[in-house]
Amino acid sequence: MKTEDWRAIETAKALVIGHDPRLKNSDTIAQYALFAEYYFKEVPSNTSERRKYGLAKATFEHIKYLTNNKIKPDSIYITNLCNESLPHAPKDRMVYIPIEKAMEGLDNINKILRENPFIEYVFPMSLQVNYWLQKLGFYKSNNDFLKLTEPHEKGLLNDPQYFKPKINRTFQLICGNIYSQEDGNLKILPILHSIQFPLNSIVLPSYGPAYERIKDYFNVQTGL
Repeated sequence: MKTEDWRAIETAKALVIGHDPRLKNSDTIAQYALFAEYYFKEVPSNTSERRKYGLAKATFEHIKYLTNNKIKPDSIYITNLCNESLPHAPKDRMVYIPIEKAMEGLDNINKILRENPFIEYVFPMSLQVNYWLQKLGFYKSNNDFLKLTEPHEKGLLNDPQYFKPKINRTFQLICGNIYSQEDGNLKILPILHSIQFPLNSIVLPSYGPAYERIKDYFNVQTGL
């Protein structure tokens, strides 16, 4: 089964890019990326269904928070860099997206953008997603993020593989920055994955200032 993109209900203004189609500790494959459809349903009473609803809610509320409610849920389009099932990573490790799957994902992202010309903002979530998007030329950052985030051999040689950067905490180099696509008008805003929203007391000191930069940026945007 392949997870489908969540198409914006109204004209899409923002594209959110998640990681892969499953909850971290589940074999369930989402029908739509990040279980987005649950946000528009009644809150489930079943525990497992509530987890799906929780991820969907966190995703939409995440973007509302960062954009000061200027981008509404109805105008958000959602996909994953990989919409196919991948092997679970070892406990407390990150699922590895092979480069060929990342390339397929980027092809899909470019197709989405061609078909939705009013999208202005792209929110790629999490370390690995942003690593592959930079590695494959979707956007560039003027720092050492790409070099320092290169997958560590330890994770690549493991069975199953997992994603471990050469240097830890490199996401702080790019999260909260606003990048312009070189051959287009898109603004690229790397953010944490929605499973980390709202920011808790552990994450807040490292990423709170980054999130304030995004909020300040949208405070001065008009016409949204």
